[in-house]
Parts: sequence; C-alpha cells; structure tokens
Amino acid sequence: MNDNTNKRIDFVDLTKGICIILVVMAHIDGAFAKFDESSMISCFRMPLYFFISGIFFKSYEGFAGFLIRKINKLLIPFTFFYITAFLLKWNAITSESVVVWKIAPGVFHLPVQWSEMLVIFHGHDLIKFNPPIWFLIALFNCNILFYLIHFLRNKHLNLMFASTLLIGAAGFYMGKYRFELPFYMDVAMTALPFYAAGFWIRRYNFFLFPHRFDKWIPLFMAMALTIMYFTATTPGMRTNSYTGNIAQFYIAALAGIFMIMLFCKRIKHISVISYLGRYSVITLGIHGPILHFGGQFVSRYIRNEWVLAFTLLFVTLAICIVLTPFFLKVMPQVVAQKDLIKIR
Repeated sequence: MNDNTNKRIDFVDLTKGICIILVVMAHIDGAFAKFDESSMISCFRMPLYFFISGIFFKSYEGFAGFLIRKINKLLIPFTFFYITAFLLKWNAITSESVVVWKIAPGVFHLPVQWSEMLVIFHGHDLIKFNPPIWFLIALFNCNILFYLIHFLRNKHLNLMFASTLLIGAAGFYMGKYRFELPFYMDVAMTALPFYAAGFWIRRYNFFLFPHRFDKWIPLFMAMALTIMYFTATTPGMRTNSYTGNIAQFYIAALAGIFMIMLFCKRIKHISVISYLGRYSVITLGIHGPILHFGGQFVSRYIRNEWVLAFTLLFVTLAICIVLTPFFLKVMPQVVAQKDLIKIR
C-alpha cells in the first residue's frame, strides 16, 4: 500500500480506448465476428471495463454522495442515450419517419414501439434502439454492490474476499440456470470480482506504476496469452450466459485483462485511441445508433465483408471523434463530464 492512489495513471485511457474499439468491432459483427470464434477477445472485452472502473473506486463522503456521483456518471448518460436513441428511430402510426430524415428510401425506416422503452425492466432483452448502453446500468449496480461490501476490508478482509467471490459465483450460476434479475443486477453480481480486482490492483505499484518488474512485461504477456489460449470461452455478459465453467470464465478474463493492460503500460499513449478512451462513455452511447443507420447505408455500396467491416469501424470511430467535442462543450452534464445533480 502507498500514496499513489491519487496519481493519474497514464496508460489507462489507452486501455479504455482499445476496449471501446473492441466493443465497436463486436457490434459491427460481420467479418469481425470471426475474431470471437476462438473466444480470445470476447473472454476479456467486457470484464476489462468493470476492472478499470474498480481501479477508480472511491467511497467519498458517504453513501449519499457516492450514489449521486454514480447517478451523474452512469444513470444520467444512460437515460440521455436511451431516450435520444429511441426518438431517433421512433416512427409514427402512419409508418412515416417523424424524427430521422429520409436520405435513402428504406434505410432509415426502422420502426420501434413505445413498449420497447420498458425493456430494461424485464430480463435481458436487447435494447434494439441502442444495444451497447446496457453496460451503464450493470456498472451502476456493480458500483453499489462493491460499496456495500468494501467496508469489510478494515476489520474483516477475509470476509470481504469471500463475499466478493460468493456474489460473483451466485451471479455466474444464475446465468447458467437462466435465472434473470431486472436491471442487469445478476450481470453486476457476476462482474463484481473483476471490479474488486481493479480496486485492489490500484494499491500496488508493481502493476500500475513504473517498476523494476516492467522489463518482464513481454514474458508476463506471453504467459497470460498462453493461459487464455487454454481457458478462453465465449461469455455473453449482457445476457449473463456462459459456455465454459466458472474457473475458465474468471481465469481467462483476468489473464486477458492483465495482458492488455501490460501491453498498454508498455506503449503508454496513442493519441487517437487514448482520446477515445478518455471519453469512452460518449463512444459507447452513440456508436450503436451510428452503426444502426450507417451500416444499412454503407452495406448498399460495399459487398466485401472485410472492407465493409473496416469501413464501418473507421467511419463510426471518426464520427464519434468529431461529435465528442460537441458533447463536451454543449452538454457535458449528460456525458459524465460535469455533474447534473450538484453535490453539496
């Protein structure tokens, strides 16, 4: 333990940037779906986000302050992206587009029903008008869960570790037996060990800050890659469904997390990717609608699946980068950059 918990970790933005690019690729699907066939990428993609969030956990001045901060950082962005994406795709009863202009006949004719606004209240049905933002709800719940158990570390550290593992196992087996909780609470339970691991790793210099062990990073990465090769399965965290056993799931995910973070620790910074990572909540919230509309338009003119996939990736990320300054300047309160609900 040391006093470095308040220092900025220069490579975390790069890690988040790589992670959000992998998320966009997964939602493009098509040719990129082949990357997931071996499970080497999918096994750590979403667990990595929970891990990084745990790195920056703070209890602040109490539960009320903590709750308000998480509402500002997670629930308000979710609500904004949830409602605006729905309105973009909403069609009137006449089946004529109300909100989205018709650039090409049929491309933007994508009706949704008002009843779909209630999708988050039952099970893990796909949020069709903006699928990626389920993560914000799950992460909010994961924050609350960890807040409730982290106090045990002062006098009952073993109980804290046991509680974390038991909650994670309960969430995992809920997925195995298809017992679903609303608001992705079971997903948050499964993800809790990753969040807790991020919280603890922040307290040790050898991983996050420069250390003499850094010269061994290539060896550690090779070891992690080997572990992933033999243990990786294909998790579906949104649906809380898993193909492997519980040991495979957590071991492969943690190996992938450490591999990608060690890689980023060595590289430190790549301007465009680090920028995407710093404001990843914006890319997370808007890339779904961009792909939904842009994918149908671009696919009319590009037939090769790999060219189509990379074109959609480049165009989507470019639009996200262009729109990010607009959100930061005009409405920072709804993209987790400023507080909408003031904290006294």
